[in-house]
Amino acid sequence: MNPPPLSTASGLLAMLNEPSPPLRNAALTRLLSCVDTLWHEVAESLPDLEALSEDTELDVKTRETAAAVASRVFFHLEEPTQALRLALESGEYFNVIGDKTSPYVEALVSAAMEAYIKLQRKLDNDGDQEEEKEKEEEEETGIDVSKLQTVVQAMLERCYQDGEYAHALGVALEARQVDKFREILDMCRTDGNEGKYVETLSYALDACVSLVSSKKFRVNALVVVAESLGGLSEEIMDWAALCRCHQLLGKAGDVGKTIERLLDGDSEDGVLLGYQLCFDLVDSGDQGFVGRVAEALPKKSEVVKSEATDAETNGVANAEKSDEVWARFAKAEKVLVGGFSSELALSFLHKQSNSDVLIMENLKKALEEKGGRNSVLHNCAVMAHSYLNAGTTNDSFLRDHLDWMRKASNWAKFSATATLGVIHASHTTEAMTLLEPYLPPTPSATTPVTATGGYSEGGSLFALGLIHGSNAGCSNKTRLETSDFLREHLKNSHANEVISHGAALGVGLTSFGSGDATVVNDLKELLYTDSAVSGEAAGLAIGMVLVGTGHGNSTVHNEEMHEAVNELKNYARETAHEKIIRGIAMSLALINYGQEENADTTIEEMRGDRDPVLRYGAQYAIALAYCGTGSNKAIRILLHTAVSDVNDDVRMAAVVSLAFVLYKTPERVPQLVKLLLESFNPHVRYASCMAVGIAMAGTGDGESVALLEPMLEDMTDFVRQGAIIGTSMIYMQQSDSCNNKKIKAFREKLVSITGDKHMSTLTKMGAIVATGIMDAGGRNCSLQLGSQNGFTKMTSAVGMVLWLQHWHWYPMMHMLSLALTPTFTIGLNKDFKYPKTFEIHCASKPSTFSYPKKLEEKKEEKKKRVETVALSTTAKNKARLARKKAKEEAEMTDVEEEESKKTQDVAAAEEETPEEDKKEDTDQMDIDDSTPSTKTKKKKEPEPTSFRISNPSRITKSQVHSCVFDLNQRYRPVRSDVKPCGVIMLTDSTPEMEDKDLGQVKTPYLDAEDEAEAPEPFEWTPPGHPDLAAEEKEGDKKKEGESKVEDKKMEEVEEKEEAKE
Repeated sequence: MNPPPLSTASGLLAMLNEPSPPLRNAALTRLLSCVDTLWHEVAESLPDLEALSEDTELDVKTRETAAAVASRVFFHLEEPTQALRLALESGEYFNVIGDKTSPYVEALVSAAMEAYIKLQRKLDNDGDQEEEKEKEEEEETGIDVSKLQTVVQAMLERCYQDGEYAHALGVALEARQVDKFREILDMCRTDGNEGKYVETLSYALDACVSLVSSKKFRVNALVVVAESLGGLSEEIMDWAALCRCHQLLGKAGDVGKTIERLLDGDSEDGVLLGYQLCFDLVDSGDQGFVGRVAEALPKKSEVVKSEATDAETNGVANAEKSDEVWARFAKAEKVLVGGFSSELALSFLHKQSNSDVLIMENLKKALEEKGGRNSVLHNCAVMAHSYLNAGTTNDSFLRDHLDWMRKASNWAKFSATATLGVIHASHTTEAMTLLEPYLPPTPSATTPVTATGGYSEGGSLFALGLIHGSNAGCSNKTRLETSDFLREHLKNSHANEVISHGAALGVGLTSFGSGDATVVNDLKELLYTDSAVSGEAAGLAIGMVLVGTGHGNSTVHNEEMHEAVNELKNYARETAHEKIIRGIAMSLALINYGQEENADTTIEEMRGDRDPVLRYGAQYAIALAYCGTGSNKAIRILLHTAVSDVNDDVRMAAVVSLAFVLYKTPERVPQLVKLLLESFNPHVRYASCMAVGIAMAGTGDGESVALLEPMLEDMTDFVRQGAIIGTSMIYMQQSDSCNNKKIKAFREKLVSITGDKHMSTLTKMGAIVATGIMDAGGRNCSLQLGSQNGFTKMTSAVGMVLWLQHWHWYPMMHMLSLALTPTFTIGLNKDFKYPKTFEIHCASKPSTFSYPKKLEEKKEEKKKRVETVALSTTAKNKARLARKKAKEEAEMTDVEEEESKKTQDVAAAEEETPEEDKKEDTDQMDIDDSTPSTKTKKKKEPEPTSFRISNPSRITKSQVHSCVFDLNQRYRPVRSDVKPCGVIMLTDSTPEMEDKDLGQVKTPYLDAEDEAEAPEPFEWTPPGHPDLAAEEKEGDKKKEGESKVEDKKMEEVEEKEEAKE
């Protein structure tokens, strides 16, 4: 029989002071049963309970019971750490596995996990001082580490029993224990459920990417995941996850082997999946890695050579491949390094361009009406035109307004020529033909480079680099050829800083991510000439060539490049040119792209420098090193710098860098910079506007727009500029109904700012640039820092950082071309043709994601002539004469009306036609206006709630979430679990049926649309030729004969008519 519940615990607490051990045991046992209700009374005796639990003279049972009671009290006092310390001493009273539902156990397990993770992270950060760390941990919390590990292991056993392997993986990842991570995956495999195992591996891969902040541990964990995925059978193999895992580890050879296995297989879906993985690799924007993957694929020519020399095993295996298999590898190589991916984007942007010509026409008129010529605004207008038509190859406006273009001079001419590279981005086949009029002559001893001029020539070399470097999918062969061409000009143009500036930037773009030491040495020679303009370009170009390599860090072992990077650092401290220092600082930032904590040494060195320009570069180094990681450490450093550094440019760079670190969770950026928007420092306010714009680009987010709206009326002109540009980024690819149609008001505001004579130049500059950004790429491009597979797009991130340097140097505006991403979707079959019958279902109204309405040309209203003023006496005289004349006319018309009525009645009686009936009806309608119309007005049909998207078509960043694949049609995606965007490989459900409705991807040619059809064959005789005179005589004779015949016929007809009469 259970004892009655106690109303007070005072008696039991008094028994704790009894000398008899049985009495104390009985009191403690009874307290343990009622402590959950009477803990407030027991709390006063906590010191006594803790003393009993630590008294070594007492038996173990008594000490454990006292610890259990004290632990319960601390639990109710909401001190889980102390409760856990005592619970670990309570022995069997703290049962992790047996008591799953108890709030007490759940709370203490959570506390145990936190303590364990904290301990393991300390050990992970400094493994050489493990013993000292354990002692410090015990001193801080008093928790026994060995017992804590026992609890964690018991918790993992509980997860194994329940099949909750994801929970166990979370603990291992948080604690950064590779051994536990491997153990959990092994336990899941031995469980026997293959589906559960594949699902757990997929979760483990995603968790490694999104949850693990330490790059070192992430790499070790991904190695385990790659081994586990590689051990799966082909029936359940997740090829996409395996390829992604190898790509995260940077193992291009293993990625190549994975694609080779798919292309060499018998399954058609496997072959299509191999092509899909190739397109996904190119989409990540890492040109160097994609090139290494292409090199890892087998080549037919190499197999022939190996057969001729020796019969190696690999050569024999490859020799057995059929021509069909070799054709597959050729297609894969075409996608990876052959430029096919860029051809798809170029073809789409050219054909589907929705660019509005009137935008530029109105902008040109507004600038001309202002009076005078402002070179800054003219340059911005030319840049806006290049943004509007980026990648579309449509430069008709420039050709139609050459006189307007010629107004550009000096560096403005350099920028204007370079805009051709933005407009014709990826149009590599026609690049040399297009730029031939502007390119400098081939350097030689007879034609040396002069020190003056060369603005068009330098701009054309920069344009050549933009054409080949804007898209990571451009052909490697043409890129290398162009790089060699530009390097020749680079070596021979040191005397002219303008040409060498354009050549250096072009070389950097064409050798982007190659890590070529010879190219770096050529650029170093230009850098050491100590020319400010060309030196800055050389520094930036070195960064582009070595982007993401991490040279100069302790983790990368390349002595030559390590020495080169150290030379750059030393030269930055020696030179007196700020532009060169800035170029080197940005170069170091690019080199450390994606390095995370491996770049901490370089970053700390730059942050601690006395030169503000190097500290400025350190902020962008953090942005690129931790791009997309969401690292709390990086955010903490950037926020601290934003409010503490003494230099405005450094603070500005720190705030903008937040957008890069947090681009995968963009909604956090407006929350972080909300207070910074109210800063007294205008540079911080400007940077906050840009950060919100970059993070929320293409979303149309109303809250972000509302956050920037007050900044549009800021007192500082460049803050207004930043707010305008940031808002335009948010409104990219948004329809007229976006944000409750506020987008229309914003467009009108841009027009009014441009035409306002009282606005400052910087504000107008922001409005003009924003006009181009909003409708970039023919309204088919957006700013996206990440690929659809979760990778950070190297070209986009680097391009955005370089574009931000236009604050110091306007020619950097062209770098936005690298960051613009075409938002197109195209489905391809195995022959790389697109089925026009393939469609995607979009569960939204068509107007939600439609193109904005184009502007309509305003018709000029004719001026009405103003009536002359008449005197009152003249008006009275005229009125009297008019009444007299009207009276006389009325008398004359009375007789005429009676006669006309009689004739009308006779005519109506003789013939009645439908037309007359209609006239009567209309007359009656005119007379009787009060009667309602019998015609019913057509009701406006409601807009459908969903529609189907054709192939190919534009699918915007915000539209993707509303689109799904229709799996009930003939062509279905080979990967139906991905988002419907980008290039999609399609499998044919009825391959035996011929499909005649297939489209071919074609690259646009220059002036292809303006060419007229060829005339039919004809013979031409020049004037004055004797044959021509003879032909004219014969023609005259024929005409005379024909006229005589016609006269005879007329005479015969007249005679016949006379005879009849």
